[in-house]
Amino acid sequence: MLRWQQAEGLRHALLGRPPTEGGSFVSLCGKELTVARGDIPELGGRWFDPTCTGCEREWLTRV
Repeated sequence: MLRWQQAEGLRHALLGRPPTEGGSFVSLCGKELTVARGDIPELGGRWFDPTCTGCEREWLTRV
């Protein structure tokens, strides 16, 4: 399943479940990213960061 996850200042897309705080994932744009506490709205993080254009482009090709 495709999902969105904020990390490192942008909203990135990924396949599968998003990691928890401190976890990392490889986004659809190919970047390896780490999720910080501020990236998780349920933990008081911000919502929404700007969307990664590379992830958005790849997302649109898959749906």
